[in-house]
Amino acid sequence: MFFKNSHKTAIRAYTRLVARLKRDNKGVAAVEFALIAPIMVTLYMGSVELHHALSADRRVTDLAGATADLVAQSSDISGQMDNIFDAASTYLKPYGVDNLSITVSSICHAGDDTGRIDWSSNYVNGGVKNYSHMDVVPLPLDADDKPVLTIKGTSLILAEVTYQYTSPLGKYVNSMTLSDHYYLRPRLKETPSVLNTSAGGSINGCANSDFSDLS
Repeated sequence: MFFKNSHKTAIRAYTRLVARLKRDNKGVAAVEFALIAPIMVTLYMGSVELHHALSADRRVTDLAGATADLVAQSSDISGQMDNIFDAASTYLKPYGVDNLSITVSSICHAGDDTGRIDWSSNYVNGGVKNYSHMDVVPLPLDADDKPVLTIKGTSLILAEVTYQYTSPLGKYVNSMTLSDHYYLRPRLKETPSVLNTSAGGSINGCANSDFSDLS
């Protein structure tokens, strides 16, 4: 009889405990927060990372435009390329420039209806492409798929930029290569001159016999 009553008492105590636990909502918020917090933190960090990546990409585009613009405003940039590169690279701040590559080139419309490199210069940290004098390059096309350069002896300035973007969360997010290019027509002289052995070019620019003799 004693064991029978004890059994009933234990069942009643257990039932009351279960009922009390059902009514007790203490700690629910903490449990919910523990479940939701990782998702919210992930979403927050993802939005911050997306903002940084888009900002870096925008700065790469601005940098390409600024580099082409600085060169297009000059008639003779011999010995000035390092200063131009340094000035343009400030567009990338606050991101570092260790992984930055820039190539600036003057493209002439040659007598054989092709685009050819007059001169090309690379940023001190490295260039996007290594062009040589007289290298053939594609001419940009307009909306009708016609070459923008249609007059022999005219030129375009081409700035090409690549940047290896590394996330602050680099341990968890892969780096990505951001790139852009920009064309501009020279403003003060048909072909800005670069007179140094590393960049090529001549004082006559696209009027050089190298180009005019092509047919």
